[in-house]
Amino acid sequence: MTAPIQFTENALVLSYVAAAGCTIGEAVVLASDTTVQDAAGATDLAIGVAASTVAANAVVDVYMFGHAVVPVVVGTGDATRGTKAILAADGFIDATAHDSDGVNNQSVYGVFLQSGVVTNTVGLLLTGCDSRGV
Repeated sequence: MTAPIQFTENALVLSYVAAAGCTIGEAVVLASDTTVQDAAGATDLAIGVAASTVAANAVVDVYMFGHAVVPVVVGTGDATRGTKAILAADGFIDATAHDSDGVNNQSVYGVFLQSGVVTNTVGLLLTGCDSRGV
């Protein structure tokens, strides 16, 4: 088998503490605002891929599934870490559960990396603008 292709020159890499062991090449999810762990399955909202294998409480670099992390204002409806973000009249808020019916599509702009309430400023991992049914 040949080595996997990789080009990480322009990758967004953030460092987290491993809440549990993390495995190189595996998707990771937020366990808290500052910790990650390996994703458990298809329903987890992964934020990136572990760059190395580490034990719990070690620092792990994560190749993020996005191109920037920016501060955004939380709107009425609040923001929950690890949840997709949609736009409301007064800021960004949690997206509702996705039901795939294709009706009432909404745009998703990223994933919250921190939780907050209306008027707070939190970090949002920009993932581009995707439309989805709600």
